[in-house]
Amino acid sequence: MNHGQMEINRLWDLSFFELWHPLLFLILVIIGYLYIKAVRARDAHYSKAKMFFFLSGLFLLYLSEGSPLKAFGHHFLFTAHMLGMSITYFAVPPLVLGGLYDWMVIPLLKVAPIKRVIQFLTHPLLAVTMFNLLLSFYHIPIFFNNIMKSQIVMTLADLILIFFAFVMWWLIVHPDIVGMRQLKPLPKIGYVFAASILLTPACAIIMFSDHLMYTTVAMEPQIFHFLPPLMDQKSGGVIMKIFQEIVFVATLAYIFVQWAKSDVKGEENDLNPKVPLVTK
Repeated sequence: MNHGQMEINRLWDLSFFELWHPLLFLILVIIGYLYIKAVRARDAHYSKAKMFFFLSGLFLLYLSEGSPLKAFGHHFLFTAHMLGMSITYFAVPPLVLGGLYDWMVIPLLKVAPIKRVIQFLTHPLLAVTMFNLLLSFYHIPIFFNNIMKSQIVMTLADLILIFFAFVMWWLIVHPDIVGMRQLKPLPKIGYVFAASILLTPACAIIMFSDHLMYTTVAMEPQIFHFLPPLMDQKSGGVIMKIFQEIVFVATLAYIFVQWAKSDVKGEENDLNPKVPLVTK
């Protein structure tokens, strides 16, 4: 959705590069290839679940940021725009982080400035607040309308948001690394609830607005007669909130399962204490 969108009335009016973003596709394929090669070289009995998570994250990132869904949301449908953002910020980070191994991250943490920055940014209050505030400010009409005027500004905003999305998700899904901040299950549950609540006002304003908040939505070609601009705007807010809640419910289920497993493991260790071998 930009000022030139009135000249674009059909999806196929866009170029191949605008529809498919081959550079992003190539970058993600290379990352996926290097990941597979590194994991297989490191461990013949690698976790297939971790590999599935990581590669699924890359696939969804391309779907939301490189496929025609991105162009469709940018030029034609605010609902598609919000669906793409939901995938990028609420599905991609936990999947990619869930596929990482500690040995992939530890080399970065050996660089003292990087470790200090990560430790600072992953303070729970800062991590959960920064992303949700930035995403909320992004959808304030004066900011949103100006961001959409420039491809460069829009790309920069996307990069900033996805960076802080990874920061937020790091405290929920991350490899076990000694010396890095980690939340216990109960605080982690509270953290997820806080993330859900913080984004609610922005979604609610979009969902319940009785007027068009975004000039870009008013300018988009109406390709679905059953979804006029105002309804499209409302649907976008609904899509993001529903998507977010589905992901967070799944996340809470994951936390409870991991918590239960750790309790069972702890009980087994108590029942079968390791007795040191004493030799004469």
